[in-house]
Amino acid sequence: MKSAIDIIINEIQNLIGNKNISEIINFETDNIYNKSAVSVIVKNHIDKNSFYNLEVLKDYGISLKFIPVNFKYECFEAMSFSNISLYDIIFEDWQSQNIEDSASLKKKLDFSFLFIPIIKVKTKGSYNDYRDWKIGDFSLWQANSKELELIGLEWINTKNIIKKGVHLKAVKYGNSFRTSNNLPNQSETNFIHLRPHAKNSQDYDVPYYKYTNGQVEITKQSFWLNKKYLNNLLKEYRWKMILKEE
Repeated sequence: MKSAIDIIINEIQNLIGNKNISEIINFETDNIYNKSAVSVIVKNHIDKNSFYNLEVLKDYGISLKFIPVNFKYECFEAMSFSNISLYDIIFEDWQSQNIEDSASLKKKLDFSFLFIPIIKVKTKGSYNDYRDWKIGDFSLWQANSKELELIGLEWINTKNIIKKGVHLKAVKYGNSFRTSNNLPNQSETNFIHLRPHAKNSQDYDVPYYKYTNGQVEITKQSFWLNKKYLNNLLKEYRWKMILKEE
C-alpha cells in the first residue's frame, strides 16, 4: 500500500518533473529578481495546481531544497542551511538529549530533505536563459545514524576551533584582498563546512564579535553540505515513482 507521502511526492513529481521553467512560470505575476526567485515560482505553481500544497510536507517532517545541477546531476554549489552565530555554536552539544542544548544543525538534519534539481547549462561562467532551466528527478534523503555520527565529528571539530577563537587574515585576491580564516573548508571535510552566508561583506556576526572582545569581526556564517557529498545523495536517493494502482 502506498503511503501518504508517496502519493504527495508522486503528485508533485508528475506536476513539475522534467518541465522547463517556461512551462510553469506565470509571466504576469512571477519575476526573476534574484537567485531564489525560481524556487518561489516553482513553489507557487505547486501550491496553485496540486491537491496537496507544500504545507503538507512540513507535517511529514520534510524540508524542500532546490539544487542547481548540470545534466549529469552534479551540483554547481554546496547546499546551505540558515545562518547561525558562531557564539551560539559554542554552547550547543551534538550529543545532548536536551532539545534546548542540542546542535541546531543536528535538529535540521532530523528532517527528510526533498531535493528538487534545477538543471542548468553553464558556459563561460554564465547560465543559459532561466526559461530553459529544467526540473529534474527528485531525491528524498534523511541522514541515518552513521551519517549523523560522522557529520557530528566534523561539527565538533569546527566547534572547538570556534571556541578557541577563529583566526582571520587578509589574502591577496586579484587586485584587492579578501579575508580567509582557519575554519575547515570544503576540501578538508567530507560532509559539512562553515562559510559566509550574509547579506553583504558588512553583515557581521555581532554576538561572536562581542564574545571575542572585538578581536574577530567575521561575516555571518552557516553550515553547508559539501558539493561532493550532495552529488552522492542526489544519485543514491533518486526518487522512484510509485506506479499508480489500477
